[in-house]
Amino acid sequence: RPEPMDEAIASKPLLGAFVSLKRAGQLRSCCGFLGPSVRLGEAVHHAAQRAALDDPRFPPISPTELEHLDMEVWLLWGLKPVEAKGEARVDAVEIGRHGLQVQRGPARGLLLPAVAVEHGLDALGFLRQVCLKAQLPSDAWKDDATQLMTFEGYAIRGPLGVVLEPPAAEAASGGPSVEELAALTDFCRRNLMAMVQGATPSYYLPGGFDDSVNGLLLDVRLAGVEGTVSVHRLSVKPAMPLQSTLFSLVQALAGGLHSRGVSAETVAAAKINLTVLWDPALHGAANAPDLSGFDPSRRAVVVLGRGGWACVGDPSQSAEAMLAEASQLAQVRDADHATALSMAFASSNERRVVATNVPSPDAPRPAAVAGMFYPGTAREMDAMLDGLLPREPKTERWAGAMAPHAGWIYSGRLAADVLSRVAFPSRAIVFAPKHNAVGADWAVAPHRRWVLPGTIVESDPELAEQLAGAIDGLELDGAAHRPEHAVEVQLPMIARLAPATRVVGVAMHGGEWAQLERFAEQLAGLLSGMAERPLLIVSTDMNHFADEEETRRLDRMALDAIEARDPRRLLEVVREHRITMCGVVPAVVVMETLRRLGSLEECQVVGYTTSAERSGDTTRVVGYAGALFR
Repeated sequence: RPEPMDEAIASKPLLGAFVSLKRAGQLRSCCGFLGPSVRLGEAVHHAAQRAALDDPRFPPISPTELEHLDMEVWLLWGLKPVEAKGEARVDAVEIGRHGLQVQRGPARGLLLPAVAVEHGLDALGFLRQVCLKAQLPSDAWKDDATQLMTFEGYAIRGPLGVVLEPPAAEAASGGPSVEELAALTDFCRRNLMAMVQGATPSYYLPGGFDDSVNGLLLDVRLAGVEGTVSVHRLSVKPAMPLQSTLFSLVQALAGGLHSRGVSAETVAAAKINLTVLWDPALHGAANAPDLSGFDPSRRAVVVLGRGGWACVGDPSQSAEAMLAEASQLAQVRDADHATALSMAFASSNERRVVATNVPSPDAPRPAAVAGMFYPGTAREMDAMLDGLLPREPKTERWAGAMAPHAGWIYSGRLAADVLSRVAFPSRAIVFAPKHNAVGADWAVAPHRRWVLPGTIVESDPELAEQLAGAIDGLELDGAAHRPEHAVEVQLPMIARLAPATRVVGVAMHGGEWAQLERFAEQLAGLLSGMAERPLLIVSTDMNHFADEEETRRLDRMALDAIEARDPRRLLEVVREHRITMCGVVPAVVVMETLRRLGSLEECQVVGYTTSAERSGDTTRVVGYAGALFR
């Protein structure tokens, strides 16, 4: 219950209030409550409640964190529209005094007055940041259609100063008892045995523990079999219902055991360990966490990196040792962008708990988008390839190719037309845009094979290692490729056309001309010494989501630069005109590499189309182009 507030103070009218919580100077939560005119007491109460429980960016505050948090309470007033237009709006913003609110349509963003001061922003930088907060273009503040408002505020700062006695903290945190965990583990065993036999499992354990949790790790050690079969799920926010999540994990585990021919008798004799994690607490960046108050006997360390997560619970180790081990398992390369957490945990059989979802370099890369971008079964995929590829393709030697990577129903025919004209060498490198935030910005796939419905495409780990060793900023990183579709959609066609060709995938996000030129210089240096050069394939779509007429106009400018065989001009045109060609970075790198190798003397545009050809919708389309280089 909230503490009572003096009525004379609580009744003061305000615009609203924000409560910001920080740990060791790093943001832990910040939420507010706004209204045309709201009572101070009501505004502070709602802001505090939301900051404790409902910040969408973070898990709820753990009781274990309270004594380590600093708090700011912002009282806000004076919301006024900025009457100035265009560039003149800059002059209406006074750093240190004003906060900003921007709104256009459903998009809205708000930044408190302290944001500009803490980050050293001038008025222009502050305006740009509030637009980005609203997920608008950074210059949207200039547009008369964008509503820009200023407000003022006063902050009360200090340590939160709440210390819970251990029994109170433990009671607040939840989690299964030893008996409840044993019952759940036995329930898993019985369901595994039923599923392996093909019998009907039990979907729910009556009376069993079923609170919301943040992690489940299920391990099975089979007699006479080396190693452990494991499944796991982790969700910092939102929490997961335990029993339904556990049932889905048991299903996945049973499928794996059944495929290996494991009998119900073997499952009955297996050692099964169930670990439950709950009550996440944030400790900050993995390179400079605040580990004060961490109890290794009760809590596990979790590291969230760009490539995935890792969890280590080991009461025999210090918090620092567990953090180092978890960071290594998560393959953290940039600790500034990795987060350290702890979670309360209970394990049915093991004192030490270790798990990660970061793929091993030796593991095959499973299909990620089969059934979405192309058919999900071998029979359906082969049937569609029969309709896309020519029966007797006429091939020539080309040094490079550019093909689209949308769903096959939209761009598959054009991609097939491009690739079916190529006489493939023994190896190919597909350079693709990186559509996800997982893993390194420039990532070469380290695995040995790509698994597709009904077929396997071999990769070349040795070539991948050579690429990562020769090119600054390019990293061996399987995590970046795990969800990426832009390489995968090309693979079934390559497998049909050139089943002996080994394919290495490179995913790329970002880069200025100097960096891309350096990449191309180093790649060309590596390839020039090879007896047989790999085919370089650019996987890219063209402009996204303008109408048909505008898409064709913008794509024509990009295609003019491609046909002119001018990679620097391509980069400049795309960025100057905001052409959303997702694979422009791979295209620039491949074209510049070919130019340095003397293999950019000819460009043949194979075709161009848009999604409207298939969908009939000309109001919001994507452009697709195909080309060959030598």
